[in-house]
Amino acid sequence: MRLIPRALALACGLCVPGCLVVSVNPTYDAESIGWDAALVGHWEDTDDNVTVQIERGEWKSYRLHYVHPIETGDLTGYLTIIGDTRYLDVMPARGEDRGSFLIPVHAVFRLQLDGDRLEVTPLSFDWFYERLRGGVGVPGLTVALDQKDNALVATPTSGLRDWLRHQPPGGPMFGASAVFRRKPAATSVAARRGISWVSSFREKRS
Repeated sequence: MRLIPRALALACGLCVPGCLVVSVNPTYDAESIGWDAALVGHWEDTDDNVTVQIERGEWKSYRLHYVHPIETGDLTGYLTIIGDTRYLDVMPARGEDRGSFLIPVHAVFRLQLDGDRLEVTPLSFDWFYERLRGGVGVPGLTVALDQKDNALVATPTSGLRDWLRHQPPGGPMFGASAVFRRKPAATSVAARRGISWVSSFREKRS
């Protein structure tokens, strides 16, 4: 499965059917949360016709707003480093009341940022599903399929981080990557009107 929105959409409402790998615990802790201003911006994946606006959130969080032809959503993300690899942990946007019986879950994506190119890689649902259905399981993780066939990880944060640390970058436990390109910041409507007004004023004076 491709990444955003088919995997990232999971966190906005958690009501999409199956094919997701999610965790009840985050992949970060207070000591491992990172921050990189270079992630902030407007990103576009032209292959899937998806755009993601990343803004600075409270403390060291990111606010993500994604737009896809069939849906839009808002997420909260936290950057964390495990070994030499950076991951973005996303969950439903904080501050929203979803009731007592809805538990926000987390999805983790491996990040590779190179200037205006952002490569995002999710965990592979197919790999998890085949191992769980085959009775093999995932050594090092406590995982089960829920009623919608999502792969639900219940491993504590420390164990999840340790498992990720030992996975090879090109291993089958990772799915297909999505590549986003940074879109140039557009001049605001107000700014364009201001430029137009100044130009007109100069022309009249001359």
